[in-house]
Amino acid sequence: MPGNSPHYGRWPQHDFTSLKKLRPQSVTSRIQPGSDVIVCAEMDEQWGYVGAKSRQRWLFYAYDSLRKTVVAHVFGERTMATLGRLMSLLSPFDVVIWMTDGWPLYESRLKGKLHVISKRYTQRIERHNLNLRQHLARLGRKSLSFSKSVELHDKVIGHYLKHKTLSISWSHYPPGEKI
Repeated sequence: MPGNSPHYGRWPQHDFTSLKKLRPQSVTSRIQPGSDVIVCAEMDEQWGYVGAKSRQRWLFYAYDSLRKTVVAHVFGERTMATLGRLMSLLSPFDVVIWMTDGWPLYESRLKGKLHVISKRYTQRIERHNLNLRQHLARLGRKSLSFSKSVELHDKVIGHYLKHKTLSISWSHYPPGEKI
């Protein structure tokens, strides 16, 4: 009988203290800087918001298409400064080819490096963007599950990027084998 339950008629209480304790890393630990080579690094940015759509929060990240893992990510505005923060995280890695879409700031930032601008060669990272939108309701464009604080927005998405890519990457390679 529903009236006898001690929780009947009360909304569930959520404890966000465990989310606030998250400390996701911005750089993967799966690839060792200096010893492993990243053949193709796809870079892209993804739009999100905190509180209202006017408070935009952009996720910039680099994706290793062969290892199927996120190499590094940063959050911020869609500016050269945020892209510069991502590039500084990627500087220890030996990247052979950079693949991006046609956003002009990528071209100016990657000047002098082997850089391919093409929608065709950024299909994997674009698919990854769609997976993020499917798995994390807070990234949906028309959703009631939007982020209310910048801190939780960054921590939840960062935690997801770390653990989701760790669970799917390298699954088809034997332990200890490198590409």
